[in-house]
Formats: sequence, C-alpha cells, structure tokens
Amino acid sequence: VLQKVKERIAIAKEHKKSGGILIYGYRGVGKTSLINKIISEVSGSETNPSDILIISRRLARTTNDHELYIMLNEEIRQQVDKRKSIIERLKSISKNVSSISAFDFNIAMVSTDTEPKSAYRQWRENVDNLKNVGLILIAIDDADFLSAEAIGELKTIVEEMSNTPILLAISGFIGFEEKLVDDYSPVSRIFSDADFNIGRFSLEETREVLMKPLVYQTTKWHEDAIEAVHKVTRGYPYLVQCLASASYIEGGLITGEIVMQNINRAVNIGRSWLDHEIQGASDKDVIFFAKIAKLDKDMLQSTEISNVGVSPPYIGRLVKLKILKQISRGRYCLEKSPMIATFQMLKRGLSD
Repeated sequence: VLQKVKERIAIAKEHKKSGGILIYGYRGVGKTSLINKIISEVSGSETNPSDILIISRRLARTTNDHELYIMLNEEIRQQVDKRKSIIERLKSISKNVSSISAFDFNIAMVSTDTEPKSAYRQWRENVDNLKNVGLILIAIDDADFLSAEAIGELKTIVEEMSNTPILLAISGFIGFEEKLVDDYSPVSRIFSDADFNIGRFSLEETREVLMKPLVYQTTKWHEDAIEAVHKVTRGYPYLVQCLASASYIEGGLITGEIVMQNINRAVNIGRSWLDHEIQGASDKDVIFFAKIAKLDKDMLQSTEISNVGVSPPYIGRLVKLKILKQISRGRYCLEKSPMIATFQMLKRGLSD
C-alpha cells in the first residue's frame, strides 16, 4: 500500500494528476494504523517537512457534503498556519529553513462578495490559490460515515482541475468497497488499481510474513507448511500469528505436518480473545457461520445463504447475534470477521 501511495504521489506531482487510495477491512485489522503510517511517510522529518499539505480526519458520525467541505476548509487553513509556526520554531533554534517553503495563499482570502460563499466555493478558492504546496493529501478514516452526497463529492474533489493535485487516502469497513462499486461506480473509479482489502493475506503475503523474520535464522518454513498455515487460517492475520507461534521450532524445519499437529495449541493462544466473541452462539450458530464464511464473499444475497443450508428464520438469528448485518431486503454482509468462525470451529472441535 505504501509503495502504491508513493507511486501515486510521484504521478500526481509530475503530471498534476489527482487520484485515490482505498483501504478497507474488518474492524481491528489496522486500517487506522495504516492511514497514520501513510501520513507519517509523506510528512517528511521534523526539521525538513515535505511540501505535502496533509488534511486528516477520522469520522465518528454521519457527515454530509456541506459538512465535508467545512471540515476540509478548516483543515486547509490550519495546515497553512501550522507550516508557518513550524518555520518560526525552526528559526528560533537557529535552523536553516531556506529549503522549507511556507504554505500560503496567493491572495488575501477575504471575501468582497455581498453574499456569503458556499462551503464548496470556499474550498475551490482555497485550493486554487494555494502556493508552495506540491500536493494535498486528504486522509479520511472511517469513511463509511460519509453520506451518499458526500461520497459523490469525492469524485468532484479529485477530478476538478487545479494547480495543486490531490490524493485521497480513504479507509472503510469491509463492505465499503463493494458499496462504492454497486452504488457509486463513478466514484469507485477514483481508486482504480489502488483499493486494498487488508483483512486477509494472500498465499504470497502469508509466505512473506512467515519467512521474512527468519532471514538470518536457522529456523525455516517448508513450502507445504506455508500452504497449510494459509489454508487453515484463510489468511486472517491474527490466526496466522497464532498458528505460526504454535508451530515454531527453534533452529528446525517447520513442516506441514507440524502445523496441522499444532492447531489446538494455536486455538489456546488465541483463546483469551476468542472468549469475548459471539459468546451467546450455539454450536449450530458457529457451524452456519462457518458455512457462510466459506462462501468467501463479504456481501451476500439471502438465496446464497439459504443454499448452504441456513433457513430464512435462522438468518434472522444470525443477525441478532451480529454475525450478519442486513443491508437491504434480501442482502446481507458479514458483521463479524470470518476468522472468528474458523477459530470457534477449531476451539469447539466442530466440523461443517
């Protein structure tokens, strides 16, 4: 993801071409941490800040298009003032600031109009009159709280012509990407080739996280062990961590057989966390949860759920347990991470 961010920044700066990065996944998988990492990567150092103006907000309530622009206007002004304060502070400690540009506006941002400007028009004026800014990074965490109108404005923000390119870094829940594709397909094109589900590792990513820490160690993972870890965990990071820890042999070769022998130990490692998930679920609930998870889809039609043996009345029970969430009539998404089903099946010794 960070590499893609760097690529998009380079393109934006060189060709004045705006774009977007979309990060989505289940709660707790690290979306906020990744957004913060992106901000950290592009900020530069304390004594040599970059020419990127960073607007960052984590949403906690529904935000409409008017509120979105108010937020952006507040942040852009604050960041201009913040850069001036940074330069003054560096000067006060006798630092050379000749290479650091002060963010500013080309004109005095004082309206002479008799009528007040809309929040959108104020945003356009702010962006059009920025100087010494190579790029604007707008990082919005938990973008699920954006209203339909605000989501539509993301396309406007990115695609309107400006001397200063804009890069959006947006995070959302697991169904956010599919929601964009289904309901806001013009907006989803902003994130073409740069949308990332960080909730699961691919086989290659599983191989990397298992092998990279052991580069200078005598402990090695056999290929069949890597494949076994990925198959049992389905790539869910916490489960990969538990099973890798359970299977680890100091200075030895970890095989697929060793991995399979240590599944129960992995369950014990994760037990303190698991005991707080779906506490009221019966074995039957867990089995149905696992069957639905095996469909390997984040958004589901009621017919798809019924086809794996879950009756319509039982779908309602899974909704009450907050395993499923009803999106609309006959349409659901998984509210709980499928790794919980995998863990619970192992923990309870169940088979579907």
